Amino acid sequence: MIFFRKIVFESGVSSHQKGPLLLACNHPNSFLDALLIGSYFKHPVHFLARGDAFKNPLVKKILSALKVIPIYRLSEGKECLALNDTTFGKCTDILVNGGIVLIFSEGLCLHQWKLTSLKKGTARIALNAWKQPEIADSFCILPVSLNYSSFTRFRKNVIIDFGDTIRHNEIPIGKPEGQQIIELNKLISARLEKGLLLEANDQSTIQFLLSNFCLLNTGNHKLIMFLKKKQTLFNNRSNAMFDKLKGTKKVSLSTISFIASTSVVFILFIPAGVGLLLHLPLYAPFKNYIKKKTQRTVFFHSALFGGLIIIYPAYSIIMIATVAIVFESSTFFTAIVVMPFLAFIALVWMDCLERIINHNKLSKIERKEIRTWRFK
Repeated sequence: MIFFRKIVFESGVSSHQKGPLLLACNHPNSFLDALLIGSYFKHPVHFLARGDAFKNPLVKKILSALKVIPIYRLSEGKECLALNDTTFGKCTDILVNGGIVLIFSEGLCLHQWKLTSLKKGTARIALNAWKQPEIADSFCILPVSLNYSSFTRFRKNVIIDFGDTIRHNEIPIGKPEGQQIIELNKLISARLEKGLLLEANDQSTIQFLLSNFCLLNTGNHKLIMFLKKKQTLFNNRSNAMFDKLKGTKKVSLSTISFIASTSVVFILFIPAGVGLLLHLPLYAPFKNYIKKKTQRTVFFHSALFGGLIIIYPAYSIIMIATVAIVFESSTFFTAIVVMPFLAFIALVWMDCLERIINHNKLSKIERKEIRTWRFK
C-alpha cells in the first residue's frame, strides 16, 4: 500500500497452489520480481538467482536460508557452469518432493517492456522433471508475466499475470533434447508475451495504461487483455498528448475523478503536509544515497525497498520517542499507529496532486478525448 500503489494478480491460480510447479517468469525489476511472486503463494517458493551473489560467505548463508539457489552464467567463468548440474539436481529434488521453483527465464534483468530471448535453464529443469516417473503427470510450468508502470518511480502499479500451464503432452516426443529445448522456449515465450504489455512504437502508452488501469472501466474483462486492446487504440493516436504528461502519467480520466482528486488535495492538505515533514528527513537522503550506489544498474528500487524495510522501523521509533518526550508518554502508542498512517495519507495526496497537474497540462480537446477512453 505504501511502496506500491496497487498490485493486481491476474490469475485462476490459487495462492494455496502446491508443487511440483516451475514458475517461468520475465525479469524486469531485479529482486522485487521474486518478492512479489513469492508473496502470492502460501507454500515456500525456491528462487534461482545469479551465482555471483553467493561469493560472500555471510550473504550465501542468508540467501540459502531464504531458499535461494545459485545459477551460474558464462560471464561468471566457464568453471562455474559445471556447478549448474548441482543446481538443476536440487531443483529436481524440490519438484519431486512437491515443491515450487521460480526461475527468471530470460537469465538477465533489464528495465524494459519487452521479452528477450530465453536461456536454456527453464527448459532443462522442466525436461528433467518430466523424466521423473513419480511427477511426470503432475509437474507443469506456469508462465508468470510481470508488468510495472515504472522502473524508477516510488508508488508504482504492478499487474502480475499467471498464464496457461504447460504440460509434458505439449512437448514433441522423439526429438533430440536440443530441439525440445528450442520448442519449449518458444512455447514459454508465447505464453509470457500473452500476459505482457509489450513495447510498440513508444513506452509512453504502456506507462499511461499501467498508471491508470484502476480508473479504467474494465468490467469483467481479463485486465491484461483489456489493456492490450487499449494499447492498440492508443498507439494510433498522437504522441503529443503523452509528451505533455509527467512521470508515470497519472491523469483524471473523467470530470468526477478530477473533482475527487481536487477534493482530496484540499481536505488532506494539513495531514499530508505533516506526513511529508515527518518522513522526508529519512526518505530524501536515503533515496539519493541508494541512487548513487546503484547508478547505471537495475537494482535501485530493490535496494531502496530492502533498505527502507530495515531502517524505517528504527527511524519510526526515534521519531515516536521524540514526540513522546516533547509531549507526554501516553502519546507513544498513538504515534505508532499515526506515523505510518500519515505516510500513507501523504502518498495519496501526492498521487491526487499529480493527477491534477497532468490534467491541467492538457487542452480542453485533449481532456475531452481522454474522457472517451473510459469505454467498456
